[in-house]
Amino acid sequence: MHASRIHSLDNLRWAVVWLMVVFHAAMCYMAYAPEWWYVVDKAQPLFSATAFVCWTDIFIMPVMFFLSGYFGLMSFSKHGCRNFWKGKLRHIVAPWLFGSIAIAPFIAYLMLATRNAPTSFWEFYTTLFWGPYYQQAHYWYLGALTALYILLTGMCLLFPRFTQRADASAPPFLLPAVLFLFSAVSIGVISAAMHPDTWTFYGYVLVLQPVRVPTYIAVFFLGAWAWKKRWFTPGGYAPSCLPWCTAFLVTGLPYIWQKLFLAQYASTPALLVWANALYQSAFTVSALFGLLALFHRRFNRASRLSSALSATSYGVYYLHQPILFPLAWLFTSIPLASPLKFLAVSTLALLLCFALSRFVLNAIPPLRRCFRS
Repeated sequence: MHASRIHSLDNLRWAVVWLMVVFHAAMCYMAYAPEWWYVVDKAQPLFSATAFVCWTDIFIMPVMFFLSGYFGLMSFSKHGCRNFWKGKLRHIVAPWLFGSIAIAPFIAYLMLATRNAPTSFWEFYTTLFWGPYYQQAHYWYLGALTALYILLTGMCLLFPRFTQRADASAPPFLLPAVLFLFSAVSIGVISAAMHPDTWTFYGYVLVLQPVRVPTYIAVFFLGAWAWKKRWFTPGGYAPSCLPWCTAFLVTGLPYIWQKLFLAQYASTPALLVWANALYQSAFTVSALFGLLALFHRRFNRASRLSSALSATSYGVYYLHQPILFPLAWLFTSIPLASPLKFLAVSTLALLLCFALSRFVLNAIPPLRRCFRS
C-alpha cells in the first residue's frame, strides 16, 4: 500500500463495514425488532442483541459519512470535476441504481416471505413494492452519497479554494460543541414531528431517515474540511485518544439506558424527544471523535490482512444483506440457541461476503473498477 495512505482511516472503514454486518444480523435476534425487519427469529429474543443494536445504530453511519467526505474532497481535488464524476458514476451511481432496482426488491420481499404471506414475488414487485413497501435496502446510503457529492461539487465550483489544502492546524476548540448543539437541535425539532426511526422516500430517488439527515450532512462536510486541514497527516491534527475514547464509553451507557428504559419514567412526550436528542447527539459526537482517535493511535498501520480487508470493504457492504438475511431465514428452522445462531449467521455472512468480494468483485476487471475500495 502506498506510503501516503492514511492507514487508520482505511482500517476504520473496513471495521465499521464489518460491524454493520453484525449489527444487521443482531436485528434478527433482538427483542422489539421493527415490525418491518426482513427476518425476525422469535424463538428466543436476546436483550443483549437489543442493547448492541441501540449502541451501534448511532455511530456507524456518521463514521461512514465522515470518511466519505474526507476521501470525497481528496478525490475531487486530485481528479477535477469531470474525472471525479466519471469515477463516481462507475463506483457509486451505477451500483446504487442496480442495487435499488434489481436487488432491493428481493430483500424487501423477505418481509412477506419469511412470514409466510401468500404473495408471489411478482405480485409484490408490481404492486406493494412501489407503494408502502418501497425501499432501497442498504443501498440508500449510495443514493445519499450521490446527493452529497452533488452538494460538494457545487461548493467546489463556487469556491475553488475549497479544494486546496491549507496548512495543518487544529480545529477550533468549540467545534465538537457546535456539532453537538447542531445535531441535538435538529434531532429534537424533527423528532417532535415524527418518530426518530422513521424512514421516508422522496420520489423513488432518496430513502432517508429525516431525523438523522442534518447530522449526516454536517459530518460529511466535517470530513471534507478535515481533509482540507490535513487531519491525520504527519504533523496534522488528530483527536486525543484518552479523553475522546472515555467520552465514547461514558456517553454510550446513558444513551442505551434512555433508549430502553426512559419511557417508563418520562412524564411527557417532549421530555422523551429532547432527552433522546441530547443523549444521541452527545453519543454521536463522542463516538465519531473517539473512533477516529482510537484508530489513529492504535491502528495506523497496514498489514497484508488489513490491506485485503480494506480493499474488499465496499464489496462486503454491497453484498451483505442479500447474503445475510437468507442465512438468518435458513437458521430459523435450525434448533440452536439464539446466541449460537447469531454467531453462526454473522460469521458465515462475513466470510462469504469477504470471499465473494475478493475473488469475484475484485477479481473480474469490470467489477473491480466498480467495487475495489
